[in-house]
Amino acid sequence: MLQTLFVKVFSNWILTQIPNRKIIIGLHITTYILFVGLLVGYAVIFPSPIEAGIHENAGTRAMTFLKIGVGAEGISMGESQVAHTDDLYATFWNPAGLTSVRQSQFGFMHNEWFGDINHEYIGFAQPLGDLGAVAGSLIYLSYGELIGRDENGNETKPFHPYDLALILSMARKFGFLSVGGNIKWVREKILSGNEAEQLRSLTGATSAQAAEADALALDIGGLYTFPDSNGEDGPFSIGFNLQHLGRTRFIEESFLLPVNLKVGVAYEMLEDAAVIAADLNRPSDNNISLGVGLGFTALKWFHVRAGYKYIIGGNDLGAVSGVTAGLGASAGNFQIDYAFIFMGQFGPTHRFSLLARF
Repeated sequence: MLQTLFVKVFSNWILTQIPNRKIIIGLHITTYILFVGLLVGYAVIFPSPIEAGIHENAGTRAMTFLKIGVGAEGISMGESQVAHTDDLYATFWNPAGLTSVRQSQFGFMHNEWFGDINHEYIGFAQPLGDLGAVAGSLIYLSYGELIGRDENGNETKPFHPYDLALILSMARKFGFLSVGGNIKWVREKILSGNEAEQLRSLTGATSAQAAEADALALDIGGLYTFPDSNGEDGPFSIGFNLQHLGRTRFIEESFLLPVNLKVGVAYEMLEDAAVIAADLNRPSDNNISLGVGLGFTALKWFHVRAGYKYIIGGNDLGAVSGVTAGLGASAGNFQIDYAFIFMGQFGPTHRFSLLARF
């Protein structure tokens, strides 16, 4: 199995890096516990059999851009961040992770997707001491310029569809447990009312009508860090995030948003220089997926990351499409990250993100 292969490769790497036999054995055991625990949790929470093929709810959810991850660090680790996220980008992966923010943070991400689609994120996080932390962020997805066509296939005027989300986040810590949530105002526009009216007057196409919608959505997250022998936050954590709770009305029909339950584990090692993480996703409009990732920091400023995301039943764009990798560099209060994601027949996509602390 893929998980077993990943464990063996990681374990062999550890053998070459650490001479202390006791530490090696402990890491071997911990690594297997992480994956076995995740799979057992999967069997308990999702006992129904998974069948390959197209999910029965595929294409029935609105605002599906909400499912696209943000932050190059998380993306490059197979999107396995629900138990590891600890900065501004927690607004997507798990808002409970915002409790780890100790300084004001500003972040920006640019995602060059396929088909001239651009995906942008910008946000700001502010710690509030014992009250936790708050954050505000914006996600924007542009489809570029598309050419309209009438009922006969003739070209009309171009239009510019887009998706937008404004997000307010809050998190607070209670002992070793952090809880957090997002409230989101989401907008999806294919054709505005003014554009539809102009199209009708220009072409006489009476069927042209506005295609746009707004919605409110909620995310609810939790993160628990197991204490170490000194009663401080230890290296092992578990997390969950229930994402995109909401409904909208598009044209004359009501649609649910793409609800997703994300659960995962993370383990930091080598004095926090390395981390291994795994996430399980249960979306409402697709099959269950498993993401695994490994991150390593050298010289306290250079970051190397890799991961894999697999959809039960097979990745739509082929097995290689689940491969992710990335690099990062830190300098003072600034961090820049890059992620490479292979999208099968669509080729690679690239994401860049910046994080500033002040």
